[in-house]
Amino acid sequence: MTEPTTVRRVLTPSSNDLDMIVRAAWLYYGDGLTQAQVASRLFVSRQTVGRLLESARQHGIVRIEMDAQYLGALELANKVRDALGVGDAVVVPTATGRMSRERTNERIAAALAAYVRRFLHPGAIVGFGGGDSVARALAMLAEDSLDGVTVAAAAGSTASGTQVLANAPRILQRLRTVPAPLVVSSASVAEALSSEAAVSEVFDLARRAVVTLTGIGSAVGDPSAVRAGIATAEEVAEAVSKGAVGDMIGEWFDIHGRIIDMPTTARRVGLSIREFRGLPNVVAVAAGAHKVDAIRGAVAGGYIKTLVTDEPTAELLLGRKG
Repeated sequence: MTEPTTVRRVLTPSSNDLDMIVRAAWLYYGDGLTQAQVASRLFVSRQTVGRLLESARQHGIVRIEMDAQYLGALELANKVRDALGVGDAVVVPTATGRMSRERTNERIAAALAAYVRRFLHPGAIVGFGGGDSVARALAMLAEDSLDGVTVAAAAGSTASGTQVLANAPRILQRLRTVPAPLVVSSASVAEALSSEAAVSEVFDLARRAVVTLTGIGSAVGDPSAVRAGIATAEEVAEAVSKGAVGDMIGEWFDIHGRIIDMPTTARRVGLSIREFRGLPNVVAVAAGAHKVDAIRGAVAGGYIKTLVTDEPTAELLLGRKG
């Protein structure tokens, strides 16, 4: 006996339905609005927006294609993950044409924001250290993904990060920071600030984070520590003389991940990167030939679980270039 065959019919929408489908698809895919924002614009529920977008895909109004660049980048990310022995890696494909550092940082920050969304849910705590790209990624998170989320600083503030976050009101209302810079004038001031309840409570939150975002600074090239005012050029030179290859939230380490004691170490306000080893998901963002050794040192020290970088840096980490 022949089994009956089920035929799935995709009905042609009416003109009124088609109008709503196209408007929803345009707002979501074209204008980059969230489903909640599209629902508000169209005066419908978020569930209705989801059905409209699904209908747009079924009827070919929207076609989702995977760019070959991204497929190559995914393969490269897997190779980087396996070669470094980290839990995960994200590699941003190389764009065509020359790119400024500003544009590269923007793309990597967008990749970091996309990656961190998987950890967001009501009640979640996101910890963050220093880094311009980290601040940009936080500022890119959509309103609906931050519902019930707390963002807690794992260290004192830096000028660049503070400026970026100041222009992101949806993050500011969820942000818990400490009223102190990352590096202060003396060890006694750092100790006194760290013992204050307003500071220690924020760091306790950061210790409970489901995901922690951090940048990795380099000791060569154009050190971000100098640009951020964390260290002077002379202090960076001293760190290099002791074997430093990079820094994270103001602590310097060598290629083997060993922390290098510096005069600025005792003046830090923040978690130690040793504590990062015990956190469940530390996601670091770093790109550029000058950061390859710093990335290797951070991995060797066990300070990071996931790396977000770009294609040229990934190639260098695999020893394919330079």
